Amino acid sequence: MKKILAAALAALLLGSTAVAETVRYEAEAGQASGGSNRIITDAAASKFKAVGRFEASDDKLEITIDVPANGVYDLTIHCKSTGGSKMNFLLVDGQQQGEFECASLTYAPSVMKAVPLSAGQHVISITPSWGWIIVDYIEVAPAQGVSSGAFSVEPVLINPNATAEANALFTYLCNTYGKFTLAGQYGDKGLDSPECKAIYSVTGKYPAIIGFDMMDHTPSRIELGARGTATAEAIRFHEQGGIVTFSWHWGSPKSYIRDGKDSSGNPRWWGGFYTENTTFDIEAVMNGSDPAGRELLDRDIAGIAQELLKLQEAGTPVLWRPLHEASGGWFWWGAKGAEPYKQLWIYLYDQLTNVYGCNNLIWVWNGQNAAWYPGDEYVDIIGEDIYANKRSYGPQNSKFTELLEYSGTSKIIALTENGVIFDIDQSVETGARWAWFNTWSGDFVQRGGRYSDEYTEQWVIRNAYNSEYVITLDELPDLY
Repeated sequence: MKKILAAALAALLLGSTAVAETVRYEAEAGQASGGSNRIITDAAASKFKAVGRFEASDDKLEITIDVPANGVYDLTIHCKSTGGSKMNFLLVDGQQQGEFECASLTYAPSVMKAVPLSAGQHVISITPSWGWIIVDYIEVAPAQGVSSGAFSVEPVLINPNATAEANALFTYLCNTYGKFTLAGQYGDKGLDSPECKAIYSVTGKYPAIIGFDMMDHTPSRIELGARGTATAEAIRFHEQGGIVTFSWHWGSPKSYIRDGKDSSGNPRWWGGFYTENTTFDIEAVMNGSDPAGRELLDRDIAGIAQELLKLQEAGTPVLWRPLHEASGGWFWWGAKGAEPYKQLWIYLYDQLTNVYGCNNLIWVWNGQNAAWYPGDEYVDIIGEDIYANKRSYGPQNSKFTELLEYSGTSKIIALTENGVIFDIDQSVETGARWAWFNTWSGDFVQRGGRYSDEYTEQWVIRNAYNSEYVITLDELPDLY
């Protein structure tokens, strides 16, 4: 559905408030469907009834709401978990707006902030991600839009010894933030990646940012047979005028890899960064009870530092995004909770910056949870990875608004991984002005070397790459 809400929200101003009262919608008054959902009698619930349990993949709760005026609204889901924290999806008119958390065994509010809605009726849907929740009611309340002041970021990096190239890139990102979004794409062969070729075939443009990975440059992975080419490819893309970002799927040291194969039949070392494939305990390493693990950790950091220094010598600044998606727990660096993770982040910053002199890095934190934030002095940019449902083109306004509150100062906010590309027109209209998007590789973009419409239809990516609000490779200035 092209330009969803575009006409209705055209008059929406940044920072405006819809004129409305808070309205409550009981879950049992909605439509529950699926293999396990049902109305539950519960003395702790409002009006003694609720809906759950969202245990089957086809479970859904649909509630029709009435919105009196165009604007942004907070949607508060009063829910409880049936065991541990659970994340689930909220959709408006079939378009995924993001995930909300039910963390308590008793009913508690979970807020989806600043969801853009036009006047009239809308269908709010809750579907399982993790499932295992009970919903009491939803409240709809007027909210503030994104203030234009949120995009005023001082062009000062956390590393006072940052290279001239890193400073130039960061200044450019600060100057464009809130005005433009940079197009990005993961592709381990740079412009020769099948993803970039497929995008060019549809849009006539190349991404301004290409994402690479330090995974196969890691000593722990090299000793198992991996060989990396990402550093050389990144330097080549930099020389072609592009901006480089690096993630790091940090494979566990060999001696900690579990025996056997994973559920897909692959050797466990292939996914050695996943918690399920390793016994590597970052809490034990950081508190000193596993000195052998610390030695191997330091060996890996030293190896990656040498790769980053090659980039520095080539004059290539790096949007550096290590230790990503920590709060999910699926990677070993997040498996022991927030505190060991934050200790590791700070340790990694100190080692790369003060020990090895990797001054070409712009530090992009991507922990996915405010409780995991290591502090403003260790973060240049806040990133978020969002994989919306196929062809859900909303700009994830709620998550963008939430991220603005993570920092004590104004930080750039970026969409550091995505599956679906959002509708850039909605992004502009609602104020969710992500500094860049960076679409993941493979089937999210192409299949067999040809562009795939499975996640993002051609009209959406064509509109994005050719928008006056999106910067592509050919539109980047000579920054260095």
